[in-house]
Amino acid sequence: MKTLIIDGNWNLKRNYLPPHRKSLMGANGKLCGGTFGFLDSTKAVLNKLMPDRTIVAWDGFHAGKMRYNLYKGYKAKREKDWESETRIIATEGVGNSEDADKFQMLVQKIEVQTYLDELFVRQMEADYVEADDLIAYYILGSTDPNEHIYIFSRDQDFYQLISEKVSIISPDSFEIITIHNFKEKIGFCVENSLLVKCIEGDDSDEITGVGGVKRATLLENFPAMANEKYTYKRLVDEACAIQNSRQNSKPKKKRLSKLDTLIESENIVYRNATLMNLKRPFLNQEAIDLVNAVRTQCLDSDRSIESAMQMFAKDGFNKFVGENNLGYFFGPFYNLKSKEKEFEESLK
Repeated sequence: MKTLIIDGNWNLKRNYLPPHRKSLMGANGKLCGGTFGFLDSTKAVLNKLMPDRTIVAWDGFHAGKMRYNLYKGYKAKREKDWESETRIIATEGVGNSEDADKFQMLVQKIEVQTYLDELFVRQMEADYVEADDLIAYYILGSTDPNEHIYIFSRDQDFYQLISEKVSIISPDSFEIITIHNFKEKIGFCVENSLLVKCIEGDDSDEITGVGGVKRATLLENFPAMANEKYTYKRLVDEACAIQNSRQNSKPKKKRLSKLDTLIESENIVYRNATLMNLKRPFLNQEAIDLVNAVRTQCLDSDRSIESAMQMFAKDGFNKFVGENNLGYFFGPFYNLKSKEKEFEESLK
């Protein structure tokens, strides 16, 4: 069984353009870059993969707060967003352009979710929980030996989940990164994904890394990382050996400052491992129950692709695909419907 999991907020944001920029508009004059773009990219990846099941995972209300409570630097710039969410919803973004932009993004997120409800796409969203954690928990709990999971995202955090039954599908070329081609594509063995991430940090999540030490530095000084699994302790031991060798050489060589930084950064690396390790996702009971339900339950039988097509026309999206191409656009969703019906029949 092929399962496609889409990182919802990421896919919405990459398609969305705020009102003050050249935003996509439907034939009815309504802003729709995020909504139509999400549907179009979903259609494209469905065509490429032809999955048996598709799931979209969303960041919930106040997503990230659990990590923030452990490390106040985590997404610190978004603290203001958490505080303003209720106000923006209540005022519909009236007040300033930043609030209006955030409200418009929320509107289009809800529109996408409404479409997906009719298109036989499963969805996951839980308050305080990030989409990454929902995806990770779904993957970690997969017990079907025949299920292969494809993650549609550009987020490199997901590299650590790659295995014989988990792959990443690129949003740009639809190239698939697997456990077998990972080293060729990325430059090191997949088992080192979390360690490299902990050392590099993550600017988008405002998680500081080991200053000045990036992937290139690691591979230059520890070439065995390309083929062998490393721990932070092994890195430190080898870094100390390199420094001692340089000092004992004739003529004596200067110590490498980046390696000294790496040796002295145990607290940073282990803190980041706590924040970034998707094999230990941050969840609450609502999220656990939700993912288990998404994994095992049949979809509601009253879903209707025809209803989605009617919404599509009402929103003025027909102009983007042409009246004669609606069957082609919605074809992959009909295939998804057929697969979901097969799953329902298998449980009887």
